[in-house]
Amino acid sequence: MNHSIKIMTTACVTGLLSFSAPLTFAKNSNAQAPTKQASEAQPTNDNHSILPLEQKTVSFTQTLYPDDPIELGVPGATVSSKSYYKQITGAALKQGVTLNTHGDKAVVRVTPVKTAAQNKTVQSSPLTVLQPDDLELTNGQGQFNVNKSGMAIKTTSQQLNQAHPSLFKNTSAFVIDKAMGKGSFQLKTNKAVSDDSEFLIHVFDKHSPVALSLSSQKNSLDASDTLSVAASLSNKKALAVNVSKAELIAPDGRRFNMSVSNSKQGTVAQMPINFDVQRQPGELWKVVFHTEQKDNSNIIRTAELALDIHEKTAAINQVQQHKGSTKVTVNVEKPGRYEVRAWLFSAGKQSLPQRVEYQAMWLEKGSHTFSLGNASTAKSGQSSVVKQVQLMDQSRLAVLDIIQP
Repeated sequence: MNHSIKIMTTACVTGLLSFSAPLTFAKNSNAQAPTKQASEAQPTNDNHSILPLEQKTVSFTQTLYPDDPIELGVPGATVSSKSYYKQITGAALKQGVTLNTHGDKAVVRVTPVKTAAQNKTVQSSPLTVLQPDDLELTNGQGQFNVNKSGMAIKTTSQQLNQAHPSLFKNTSAFVIDKAMGKGSFQLKTNKAVSDDSEFLIHVFDKHSPVALSLSSQKNSLDASDTLSVAASLSNKKALAVNVSKAELIAPDGRRFNMSVSNSKQGTVAQMPINFDVQRQPGELWKVVFHTEQKDNSNIIRTAELALDIHEKTAAINQVQQHKGSTKVTVNVEKPGRYEVRAWLFSAGKQSLPQRVEYQAMWLEKGSHTFSLGNASTAKSGQSSVVKQVQLMDQSRLAVLDIIQP
């Protein structure tokens, strides 16, 4: 029998000793393409940014089996995208905006978004929702009404909203007819929308073989790290950096421009983490990378990579293994509930997985020691080696340390 065990090390999972909060992404996650860095918001009050967890110490051991698929080490993060988006004004949409596709039958979504002025107003005017009849698409094949040409996925935005309210609220969507091919198109509206209204145009180039991929060697970072994200297009090692932009967006909406450069390894977006990183438990930051490759293919892509960036509230100082027990000393900077996990393998050449030992407790600032294991594991007679130790901040949902002693 194969006992499959998935080792969860992301910041929004607290394991079996507590509970998890839902993933929360940046508030402006679908509102803007990369822009200039905004001014910093006020930092979160730390008294309100931890979960109300119990303070009782909990310990237990989970048995592993030789054929369990165990992946040790620091987990990374990857994402790929065949999409891009642009935010435009009503004036631009009435005049016509350019859309580029690399494959045929691309999917286009048009969604009204609140302007900066509307966000500041308690009772703002309703958003202007465009229906397929309001949209015209033009290329070398001629001009087509999206609805009458049969390209609309749904007849109205109301039907899309009813089908998937969380994804398609106020959205009209259509597939570019295969007969129109690929390349450059002009999308415009024949509806009398206000010039200062704003719309998000999202293009999913689903039949193109080219995707933009982003990757980070770590999915959990703190102020001691430098954020580094590799970017590449399919079958293309380096991107044109003069037409590529990268931005880090905080859960509270703050934006930080990242430097984009090429090296022997390819294209990399980087920045030091030298800013306030407090966030609510479980909230994730994201890197938004946008590129427009001005060559014969004229490929445009936007990808978003979610990462946990958190305070370093505690760190592993020492790991000591004795027969049947493991002691992990940690230095705590902020009070909270912390968890330590240790992966133990059999000693010897085969080094097969044996067990995972857990302990969670409430700790105040200072030096503390976790004692993992119990009398039964000591009496088992099995010789074991600690292969990995992980420290988690359960109160703030963050993976703080992963070491392999």
